[in-house]
Amino acid sequence: MKKYSFIWIFLFPGIVLMSCSLSMAESYDLKDIETILKETKALCLKDNGMLWGRTLDVPILLVDKENGRIYSNNNSKKLGLNSYNEIYTGILPNFVDVIKGPAKIGNQIWAVIPLPLPEDKIERQCIILHEAFHCVQPEMDLKPEPYNNKHMDEMEARFWLKLEWKALELALQSEGENKKQAITDALCFRHYRRALYGKCDGCENRFEIHEGMAEYTAQKLCRNDKDLKTYLQNKLHAMWESPSFVNCFAYFSGPVYAYLLDKTETNWRTHLGAKDDIAAIVQSAYEISLPFDIYMEAEERSVLYSGAQIMGEELDRELAL
Repeated sequence: MKKYSFIWIFLFPGIVLMSCSLSMAESYDLKDIETILKETKALCLKDNGMLWGRTLDVPILLVDKENGRIYSNNNSKKLGLNSYNEIYTGILPNFVDVIKGPAKIGNQIWAVIPLPLPEDKIERQCIILHEAFHCVQPEMDLKPEPYNNKHMDEMEARFWLKLEWKALELALQSEGENKKQAITDALCFRHYRRALYGKCDGCENRFEIHEGMAEYTAQKLCRNDKDLKTYLQNKLHAMWESPSFVNCFAYFSGPVYAYLLDKTETNWRTHLGAKDDIAAIVQSAYEISLPFDIYMEAEERSVLYSGAQIMGEELDRELAL
């Protein structure tokens, strides 16, 4: 994104002095901002509410904290914005928290997004649409109660989560009965983890609904099917070595279960609720019957997903803490 900067030149008798210390604060190019907001509008119009039954064309507030400026696709008396072609801009007011996420300003919910945004068009639009989805979640009964998944820092939780992820990755790559078996394995590993950590089910589910569905929506609207599958696989590899899974696991688990549901004829989005377990919906959609002894099955199948190697990695991590 372009910025403007200036260097002042001072002239004295016989001396030319150039100084950068008095440079003006850099500001964002309004044309670039307008392009970004037009891109967002085009994606929302293309979707036209088909994905969730509601448009994601919400008020967006891009915030340049460094220079005390804001940019938007909507006007607001409370914000006191000025028009520039098809967008609006103004001074950052004190009552706006520069924190990414939904915020109520006046009578509307705005998607507040701090600048800068990525140069890559898809990456920046995914950020914007992710936050736009958070703005409409309460209308769809997809705004869950608070959650805490601190158990995901425990060694065994990480181990069984990684096995679930490996099985989901195989499911992405497979078809027919092989896909169904990989999903079954993922569900078994998931059940095993949750059996070890009582009452964690609800918190995991809520995180996958809250952030997982926001991430799924953004990626779904910004990428074609082939690119989305590639993105999910790359996302897993990027997250694999994360020092903590507490605040990130749903960004893969949620979208990949949603992607698998999109491969069925189930109209799952119209029935999804804030308390639902999206993996259980996948199990129903694929007509999967879990084995009688889930835990024995999980232990036996773990060998096929490099279970010993993963456990070694997690033991090394535990010893390094």
